[in-house]
Amino acid sequence: MYTSLKFLSLAALAGIAAAAPSGGAQIIVKNQCDTDIHVGQLKNGESQANNQVIAQGSQKTYDLPADWQGRFWSREGGGGDNPIAGAADPASLAEITFKGHAGYDYYDLSFVDGFNLPIKMSPINGNKDSDDKYRCGAPACGTVPSCPEEMKVLGDGGKVIGCKSACSAFGTDEMCCAGAHNTPDTCGPNEYSKAVKEACPDAYSYAYDDTTSTYMCKADTYEIVFCP
Repeated sequence: MYTSLKFLSLAALAGIAAAAPSGGAQIIVKNQCDTDIHVGQLKNGESQANNQVIAQGSQKTYDLPADWQGRFWSREGGGGDNPIAGAADPASLAEITFKGHAGYDYYDLSFVDGFNLPIKMSPINGNKDSDDKYRCGAPACGTVPSCPEEMKVLGDGGKVIGCKSACSAFGTDEMCCAGAHNTPDTCGPNEYSKAVKEACPDAYSYAYDDTTSTYMCKADTYEIVFCP
């Protein structure tokens, strides 16, 4: 599974004046979908996800270490399996690294492996002193992109439960930014990622989509809303 945050490449970014997070960090996950959701939480470097059911119209606060790094995702329905989001089981991702380069938090929405639900992520009481949308901004995708037939993931009764990315669906080096295409110069957007970016310009659409998808801030708490 691809992690879209590339913090070393953002080392030159600076300029947010805000108090550094004190103590631990928090993520508040809100469910504004029409049904209960099954939320997954995975720390970078670990393989076992923490899964929780959040009822329709409810929210859950996750207390985390101050330097936590990882991702959250969700699937509709309060029961059953909630596999880790990735190529085989695509889901809309909210990713964050607390206290990254120069003490800033770096966060994004990633559709690199695909997507399933509308999603929004925003810092709470982040000190925004710039008009730059990527400084303490709130990336959102209120309506997920349309999904080509060859990329649809079907559940019970033939219901579409997710949409693969071009990399997940076709697995070629060109689509996956791998092999001879493993640099920003040799791997650009493709027709599928362009359609995703047009529908949801705040989200990562392919592996090297950093400059239009990565946000930075300093805040103690971030909010993730499913079906905003």
